[in-house]
Amino acid sequence: MNQIRLVGVSKEFLRSNRNPLLSCWASWRGASKSERFWALDGIDLTISGPGKRVGILGNNGSGKTTLLRIIAGITRPTRGSVLVNGRVVPLLELGVGMEQHLTGRENIYLNGVVFGMSRKEVRQKFDSIVEFAGIPDFLNMPLKHYSSGMIARLCFSVAIHVDRDILLVDEVWGVTDLEFQAKSLERIRQLQEKGVTTLIVSHDLELVSQLTDEVLWLKSGRIAALGPTDSILKAYQTTTTDLDLYPIYA
Repeated sequence: MNQIRLVGVSKEFLRSNRNPLLSCWASWRGASKSERFWALDGIDLTISGPGKRVGILGNNGSGKTTLLRIIAGITRPTRGSVLVNGRVVPLLELGVGMEQHLTGRENIYLNGVVFGMSRKEVRQKFDSIVEFAGIPDFLNMPLKHYSSGMIARLCFSVAIHVDRDILLVDEVWGVTDLEFQAKSLERIRQLQEKGVTTLIVSHDLELVSQLTDEVLWLKSGRIAALGPTDSILKAYQTTTTDLDLYPIYA
């Protein structure tokens, strides 16, 4: 069974940062070619499941996040078709959907609902969510007093407790400490072993090497290559600059 099927998927954006009303007007009048760009251009992709482990590589602006947002249903393609079978949990922008004036406790319930859980499910998993996040002393404090790392911990912990078929991950560990990063990666490995399909965007080639079997390489919104992780990483290293920042360790 195909879990994810994209046919001719393209996504167009306006370059200028207009407000929504002006953007609608620009679309109506026909924005010039210089004002528009294609974040994705003619993507054909099939991921059969369950349990596929796919990495997504590419320079900044190559369309990686846009691709995940389309698969997650957060944004729609300008053209093309998208078919996704199964429950999707996107870990794209940790903290989005949380309310700064609510406590950590209240935000666990709020974010759980955002991710598709019922209040009963959140209640049953509440203690485990708190334990994984590792910030029990701050549960009754408003989120506006949390550090960015604490918010990321809380949101990630809620997300990985959602029953899902597909997990989308986009560079979400940058603001957390090394201990939590290691714990999070181990949990993702456990989910993969249970048959959860994972799509992971990262500039960290070592992480991609460890967590994926296949890699999709995007370049300027198009598929440059798709294949086994080792071969794609070798090709990527020979053509991408600043590789010493993200080496693959033996």
